[in-house]
Amino acid sequence: MNFQHFEYILILAEEKSFSKAADRLFMTQSALSQYVRKLEKQLNITLFDRKNGPVTPTPEGELYLEALKKTKQNMLDFTKQLSDLTELRLGHLSIGTSSFRAANLFPTVIKEFQTRFPGIQLDIVTGNIKWIKEKLFSGEIDFVIENNHFEKEFFHYENLYTETHYLALSKKHPLSETIKDFALDYNEIRDEQERLFLTPALPLSTCPDLPLIGVKPENSFYQCHKYIYTESGIQPNIVTTVDQIETAFRWCEAGIAAALIPDSLILHGNFTNHPSYYKLNLLAASQEIVFAVRKGCHISAATKKFLEILRTLIGFGTWDQPM
Repeated sequence: MNFQHFEYILILAEEKSFSKAADRLFMTQSALSQYVRKLEKQLNITLFDRKNGPVTPTPEGELYLEALKKTKQNMLDFTKQLSDLTELRLGHLSIGTSSFRAANLFPTVIKEFQTRFPGIQLDIVTGNIKWIKEKLFSGEIDFVIENNHFEKEFFHYENLYTETHYLALSKKHPLSETIKDFALDYNEIRDEQERLFLTPALPLSTCPDLPLIGVKPENSFYQCHKYIYTESGIQPNIVTTVDQIETAFRWCEAGIAAALIPDSLILHGNFTNHPSYYKLNLLAASQEIVFAVRKGCHISAATKKFLEILRTLIGFGTWDQPM
C-alpha cells in the first residue's frame, strides 16, 4: 500500500459512505469499493460493516485505522526531519490561524520567509479554532498561531505575545469630548510614547450606555469581548454586529459606534485614519497569543525559522523559541 492509499481508508472511515468518500478522492465509487474488497482479502479481515446505515469500521477495522494513522504521522515526521537535513532547501509548512491574523500579521512574515527560503512551500490554513485544533491534532497542520484555547494533555504551546484590546471611538463622536482626558492616538501607541503609560484607563462603567459595535459569536474575538463586558460589570449597548473585526474598526472610525479593537489590528492593519483609543484596566482586555503544536510531534527547522522571522518583523512581544 502506498501513502496515497492510506487516504482511501481514512477518508472512507471519516465520511462513512463510499459515494461521499469517492467524491472527495476524485475516483469512482466502484473503484474505491473494489480497492477495499481487495485489501480485505489480502488481510483476511473485514474492515467495514456495510450492512445497515452508515459504513462503519469493524473492531478489526478500528485497529487497522489506528495503525494507518500512526504510520501516516510517522511518515509526516520523517518528511519534516528530511526537510531539516536538506537545510531548508525543500519542504512544506502548513500553518493554522484565523483569517484576521493571516491578513494582518502574516503578510510581511510570509514575504520575508519566501525570500530567504524559496524552496519551502507555505500553506496558510484559516478557520475557526475548533476546526483548526482538529487539523492540528490530526497532523494536517504543522502548527497554529492563535489565542490560547489548547489543552495541555493534547498540545504543546508557548506564549508568543500578549494582545491588548482598547476601546476605540471616532473623534467625531459626541462622547469623545467628554472623555478626551483618557484618549490616546495611534502614534502614541505605535511609538510607546510617554502618554501611553501616563494616561489613565477609561472605566467602562462611566459610560454604560455607549453604543458599541459587536462581533458575531463565530468571530475569534467574541469570547474576549464577552469577558471584558463581564469584568467591567456593564450590560453592553450593542447596536450592531459584524463578522470581521476589521469591519468593526472601519465602522467605528466612521462614527457609527464605539468598538473593542486589538492592538495587533491598530499596529498592523495599515489604516490611514484612526479613531481615538482608550486603555481598559481589565484583565480580560489582554489575551495570550500562542504557538501550538501537537504534543510529541517533531518541530521542524522551517517552523523555528518562521517563528524567528515573525518575532523580528512583528516588532512586539518576546518569547522563547521552541527547542
